[in-house]
Amino acid sequence: MRILGLDTSGKTASAAILDTEKNILLGEHTVYTSRTHSQVIMPMCKNLLAECNMTVKDVDCFAVAVGPGSYTGLRIGIAAVQGMAMVNHTPCKGVSTLAAMAARVGSDEHILSVMHARENLFYYGIYQRHHIDSVRGGFHMQDMGTLAYTEEIAEKIKAYDKMMIVGDGAELFMEQYQKIRKYPLWIVYPPAVLQLQSAAGVCMAAAYDGNFGSASDLTASYLQAVQIQKKKSDK
Repeated sequence: MRILGLDTSGKTASAAILDTEKNILLGEHTVYTSRTHSQVIMPMCKNLLAECNMTVKDVDCFAVAVGPGSYTGLRIGIAAVQGMAMVNHTPCKGVSTLAAMAARVGSDEHILSVMHARENLFYYGIYQRHHIDSVRGGFHMQDMGTLAYTEEIAEKIKAYDKMMIVGDGAELFMEQYQKIRKYPLWIVYPPAVLQLQSAAGVCMAAAYDGNFGSASDLTASYLQAVQIQKKKSDK
């Protein structure tokens, strides 16, 4: 199965194609861009398909990061996948941005994915990957990705001895976490190329999960920070 994945949830625009039968990442284009994703993502997909000697008809399924992330970015990625998939009624899969970042790391450590929302609020998820020699291996969620304060996440991870941390909120979270817990954990950072969102991770997370649906089923999961802020102010 050849999966074409997109990630436009953050500051990177990324497209990748994963062949699950051969267990090969056929290609990936990722750009840390200041331009809007709408300007780069479709040309990126077109070029990637051409370089892999493929067309959209050769794609067995599409996957896309559906959040958390940029409101506009998520909509651009979903719309791009829907536009490509609906022509041939190709199956689609929406993937958590947090899970996709963890899936790409390639470690059997417990993985904390964090994206900064605002101040001391972070989107987070705790994951563990097994059987890393195959895309058909297991990928287990230890704690469902959600929105929480630094103190709440610190309470969640206190039972772990060692964790790998990924995401654009990793550095800021650890600065705040150090003031609370004084590093009771052994924290591991992956190389910079594996730190942020990527379409390769989207493809891998989609392959782990399976259960593909239709393009019309795709919807963004924003996990709006304003809701939790409002709850706090109401107390």
